[in-house]
Amino acid sequence: MHLCFIDESGTPPSRPNPDRPYFTLGAVIIRDADWRGIANDVRGFCTSNALRGELKWRYFSPHNSSAENPMLGKNAAERKALSQTFAHIIARSPLTIIACVTDIGAAFEYASVTDQQELYHFAYKPLSERFQYFLQDHKSLGVTIADHRGRDNDRLFRAHHDNLTSGTGSTVSGYDRFIEGLFLQDSCHSIGIQLADFVAGAIHRAYSTKDGELAAILKPRIRRKPDGSIQGHGIVHHPRDRFRNDLVRR
Repeated sequence: MHLCFIDESGTPPSRPNPDRPYFTLGAVIIRDADWRGIANDVRGFCTSNALRGELKWRYFSPHNSSAENPMLGKNAAERKALSQTFAHIIARSPLTIIACVTDIGAAFEYASVTDQQELYHFAYKPLSERFQYFLQDHKSLGVTIADHRGRDNDRLFRAHHDNLTSGTGSTVSGYDRFIEGLFLQDSCHSIGIQLADFVAGAIHRAYSTKDGELAAILKPRIRRKPDGSIQGHGIVHHPRDRFRNDLVRR
C-alpha cells in the first residue's frame, strides 16, 4: 500500500494576481513499509540540527521570524544550508514526488473556479489522477492524506474528493486503487505532510522566481516516463491547453 501526502504552496488566492501567477500542489508518495525509515531520517535531521518543532517551507526563508519557527536564531546562510541538506535527504529517500502547477489566471477563466476553495479543488483533480496512475503502475492500493485547512474547507474538500472517486463519466478518472476517503491531518503531526509542503514550495519557487536550485535536487524523485521525461507524468501543468510558461518571472 502507498500513502500520498499532499500540501500546497501557500494559501490559494481568491482571484488572479499578476505578481503571483501560479498555485502549486505537491505530494510525496511513500510505500507503507518505507514510511518509518523516512520518518526516522527526518527526525534525525531535526535532532542533529537542534530543530524542535514543525518543518515548514516558509521557515527556511531568511526573513521568517515566526515565533513557531524552529530555525529562529539561524542566519540566512545557515537556513539555506539546512534547506539544501533537507532537500538531499528527500532526494535519497525511497519516495515519489508528483505536483500540479496551476496557471491561476487560466483557472479563473473556468466557470467552475470562482474562489480559492474551487481553485484548490481544480488543482487537486490532476494531482489525484497521477496518484491513481502511480498505483496502477505499481499494482498497489493507496490512501491520500492532506493538510487540515479549517472545518468548512475540510468539509468541502472531502465532498470534492468523494465526488471524484465515486463519479463516473468520460471526464472522470476511475479511482479503483483508492482506499476509503480523504484523510486530513494537522501538518504539525505529520512528517509526510511536512515533506509535501517542502516539495510544493521548492517546485513552486522554481516556477514563480526561476530559482530552481532545490527543485533540481529533488528532481530524481519526481515521477517520470520510461524515457525520463517528467512533464505531464510527475509534474502537471494545469490547465494544460491554457498554461502560460511566459508568466515565469525573468
